[in-house]
Amino acid sequence: MLRTLILALTLLTLSAAAFAQDIIIDNGGAGYTQLTGTWTAGSSSGFHGSGYVYASSAASATATVEWRPTIPASGSYEVAVWYVSGANRANNAPFVVTHAGGTSNVSVNQQLNGSTWRVLGTYNFSAGTAGRVLLSNNANPSVVIADAVRFRPVTPAADEFRGVWVSRFEWPSTTPSVWKNNIDTIMANAKAGNFNTVLIQMRGDTTTLYPSPNEPLSSLIALGAGDDPLRYALDAGHALGLKVHCYFNTHVCSAAFASTHQSWLIADSSGTPQSAVVDGYWWLAPGHPDVQQYLREQVMYLVNTYPDLDGIHFDRIRNPEPQYSHDSVSQARRLGGANPGALNFDDWTSDQITRWLRDVYAHVHSVNPTLQLSAAPLGLYAASAYPGYSTGYYYGKPRHQDAKAWLAAGAIDWIAPQCYWPDGGSKPDFSDLVPDWLASANGRHIYPGMSATGDGSATETINEIIAARNLGAPGTTVWSYGAANSYNFWSALAAGVYSQPASPPALSWLTNPTKAIVYGYVTNFATGLPVTDAWITRSGSTYTALSAKDGFYCWLELTPGSYTLNASHSGTGTAARQVLNLAAGEVRRVDLALAGPGTAVALEFIGAPLTAQEGQTFNLVARVVDNTGALVTSGSYNLALNASGPGTLVGLTSGTTVNGAFTFSVAYGAAGAVTLTVSDLGGQLTPANVGVTISAAPSGGGGDGGGGGCSTEESSGLAWLAALALLWGAMALPLTRRFVTGQLMQPRP
Repeated sequence: MLRTLILALTLLTLSAAAFAQDIIIDNGGAGYTQLTGTWTAGSSSGFHGSGYVYASSAASATATVEWRPTIPASGSYEVAVWYVSGANRANNAPFVVTHAGGTSNVSVNQQLNGSTWRVLGTYNFSAGTAGRVLLSNNANPSVVIADAVRFRPVTPAADEFRGVWVSRFEWPSTTPSVWKNNIDTIMANAKAGNFNTVLIQMRGDTTTLYPSPNEPLSSLIALGAGDDPLRYALDAGHALGLKVHCYFNTHVCSAAFASTHQSWLIADSSGTPQSAVVDGYWWLAPGHPDVQQYLREQVMYLVNTYPDLDGIHFDRIRNPEPQYSHDSVSQARRLGGANPGALNFDDWTSDQITRWLRDVYAHVHSVNPTLQLSAAPLGLYAASAYPGYSTGYYYGKPRHQDAKAWLAAGAIDWIAPQCYWPDGGSKPDFSDLVPDWLASANGRHIYPGMSATGDGSATETINEIIAARNLGAPGTTVWSYGAANSYNFWSALAAGVYSQPASPPALSWLTNPTKAIVYGYVTNFATGLPVTDAWITRSGSTYTALSAKDGFYCWLELTPGSYTLNASHSGTGTAARQVLNLAAGEVRRVDLALAGPGTAVALEFIGAPLTAQEGQTFNLVARVVDNTGALVTSGSYNLALNASGPGTLVGLTSGTTVNGAFTFSVAYGAAGAVTLTVSDLGGQLTPANVGVTISAAPSGGGGDGGGGGCSTEESSGLAWLAALALLWGAMALPLTRRFVTGQLMQPRP
């Protein structure tokens, strides 16, 4: 027995050792095959092993080589290639990786970054020889280099956010091939350094680095036919397993934009509009409704155009100095009908940014429920947060950047506060700032920002990563790529604190939501036009939402259940709506039409069931209501009931109201969650929605006399019950866990 155990442990050790070793296949070595065409031995220095070969490029593949490893154990492997770079090399050498999940195409610029390992990505491979890497000569300009390929087994570290900011001054070019090469290099370096997230700036000052129908292209870049740098960055990053977030400046604009939108600009305490740059920019007034709508529209363009975008990351989301903005529009709103809490100037101005973020968060997640929204606030929140700190530092809250309020409202998924100071010496200190941010996270994530500028040996950055870990931060972010690259942080971090790759932490409120969102538009029922600054309240809350310039409003962080919404606007009217059976993870649209009392404006369900059984008939009463929620009995309306879910709705699904109401009698043909919508076929009334959970119909038994087709002998029945009890005892805990997990894993619809 002991000998068997020793042998097993020995084999396990040998197996683990085998799995941990790099597999390197050099050209000419075992596992390398020239499949087609002519490959010629090269003579330049810098090759791996015994040499390299090349093939002349062609429009279509006429020469192909293969590296086929023998994988000792199924698992995750990082694949990297070695080549000798040169001016005549292909800038788009087409490597194809065949792995357990299929094939992945990776284009490599062999003119740059040669004579080192260039990572293609990390992939899952099955044990054996099914995996391979192919390289063909369908590239340009002149030759394709085939040298060595490395397969390195990967043991991921614990989940940790490892982000790097890439400024708009660090990658664009007016030569398309250059900015494409720059993006490829950025992604390759981030991967080599075991980072997992790239925050690449694509919008700076109302100019963009992606093609936009709404804003001009930045002068920093030029595009060829069909070019889209954001699309290119997403593809390049995703090919390497990186997350890519669009870094987006919010409240700053170009001089050209300022000249045509002067009423949108900030104004000082005397009401004088900005007439020159402040802190390097022209700034937009955060309390101006036109500014708020315009910025949200630019965000939504990204959300709708790039469905695989991992996140949008905001910067400059503040005022430049405390005296801004006393512009006439913001002042009129604060002193008029847009200040439900009667807030003072500073609190109201801060609240305008928070409200904008709330609206953006709801609008974004109505389209893409898992897209991450984040921001980079100033690292210093307020003097009161740090004992012994003077008021003279550049704090965020006095500049109306209340990032703690964003977190408390659930209006942001994570922040990367710019804690750009080392520990030790004069204040501020990195380790003084981070604990205060972590204490204010409100269940969201804090990834402290660190400055690589001047940190030539990466020592301070490494120390801050360790400090952030010890303080409990789930990750960190490096400013910026340019500084990190100049000091070759990639190898320094990969050799130390980032020695193993890690995935970004899951955001449970996105992947396993327990709360819900309600959003919609407030309009004037008589005209159909949007209403700005309507007040919207809900049952169970003292908060008052405001409608935006386009009528948009929202409620975040709603506990599942039913609510009453009330909206009002002086001179326009009021509205009341029931929101029934709101489910965890749901993002439900509820529009509000304001009108005078007695005018039929909407439909609502009364006493809708929370649950029903598959195939079983149940009743739903819909009624016509006015803006106060009162029944309107005059008139008649043709109503229709529709279902959104996995089954079919049958029964009485349409009819005409009598005395303001109609009862639907229906059944639903599949188990699961279903959303039922009642609408007015004439289009005059706002529809109503309700969620109902349909349980599976019980399975029927056979036979007669209640026997269900089974033996009625007592001994058999007792044996069956005993077996069932044993099975239940063995399986109860796992079944319970599976059931709970199934509940928690419901996706946001």
